[in-house]
Amino acid sequence: MMNYIVPDLVEEILLRLPLQSVLKFKAVSKQWKSILESRMYAERRINVGKNNRRKILAAGDHRSKWRFQGDTEIEMFYLHFDDVATRPSLTCDGLICIPVPGWVNVFNPSTGQLLRFPSGPDPVRPRPSFCPGPEFWWINFPGDWAMGFGRHKVSGSYKVVRMFFYTNQFDILDVNIGEWRKLRRPPPFAVESKRKSACVNGSIYWLQVSGQMFAVLGLDLHTEEFRKIPPPRLGSWSDQLVNLDDRLAFVKTRLKPYPYRRIEICILDAQEKTWTKTYNIFLRSTDLFPQKPQALWFRALTHSSNQGHLFFHDNCKRLFKYCPETDEVRLIQRGISVLSPFVENLLLFRRRPEATTSESTSEYQPKPSVHVPSSSVFNTFKIPNMFVTTALVSLVIFRYFCVSSRSG
Repeated sequence: MMNYIVPDLVEEILLRLPLQSVLKFKAVSKQWKSILESRMYAERRINVGKNNRRKILAAGDHRSKWRFQGDTEIEMFYLHFDDVATRPSLTCDGLICIPVPGWVNVFNPSTGQLLRFPSGPDPVRPRPSFCPGPEFWWINFPGDWAMGFGRHKVSGSYKVVRMFFYTNQFDILDVNIGEWRKLRRPPPFAVESKRKSACVNGSIYWLQVSGQMFAVLGLDLHTEEFRKIPPPRLGSWSDQLVNLDDRLAFVKTRLKPYPYRRIEICILDAQEKTWTKTYNIFLRSTDLFPQKPQALWFRALTHSSNQGHLFFHDNCKRLFKYCPETDEVRLIQRGISVLSPFVENLLLFRRRPEATTSESTSEYQPKPSVHVPSSSVFNTFKIPNMFVTTALVSLVIFRYFCVSSRSG
């Protein structure tokens, strides 16, 4: 029966199936394998994932004993991966960029594919005579590079950017090509190596808060031109830039004066001129947020797709949910290394001579696992044989035609 389904309908069916099932369907036929490995299907899968129930990516090392306490509004995708749990990393559309000394690694948790790109020796940074600011808040990227990771909005290729301002070295790596090259023009000002960047709509953004400099730096991955973006109000060491549901967001943590501690979140408009405050979250709980100010920052993650609740995390390995209708902050999980929002990305990178894969490197053996809330219909879903596969596909076809006939 499946051999007579038109390709467009096959793709619609596969878009509606869970990730664990889709990966097995590559063995059904060459046609299905071609669909599942195409760029068009991968992009549609990303868009569908962003509109469905939201997922959050977290990580732990091999010693972690982690159990998600549960929230019916989100799903957790959990990685047992030492370097992701212990090193700073960057994410974009479900992919993770992990810089380590001598290498830059790009990992796709959905497919398990890991590419390693040689990055060469790190340049030497002059020893500073004075180190301002609470440096213990942060974990710098290796070699004190300012790192960026994002997706070209035209070609769909993923790119890694690294900048070392002491020697004026500014490089970019196209993951599809596997070669570093120099950026054509330097940035107009320096940014720090200890603060994560954010990628939104084909541009990477960095926040600089140091001394008298408070600014946002943007890089268009299509033109490879830098631009200076007007920042929101005066910044502090705890401020963060994040991609909040495909919008650039500025997250400020205000710990003084007590009891007016709060998180302010501002969103940048499409013209990159105006910041609009969308959240003013008061941190009232003295159990979660002690009266004594401490080194604390927060990063917004995503909204739930059905109720509009905001999920965010802090640098103390805690995951929170904010309910605007009650103005309440709830602690969901302790001891969890939250990375970012997560979308399923089935993009496959073709092997390049310049890159190596995880099979040749024993210390890189990431083990992903997914926590699905008990309310999910696919919580215990498995495919023991082709009969079950056929039945499932037939059910999806039936529902598809029912919806089509009602809409017609």
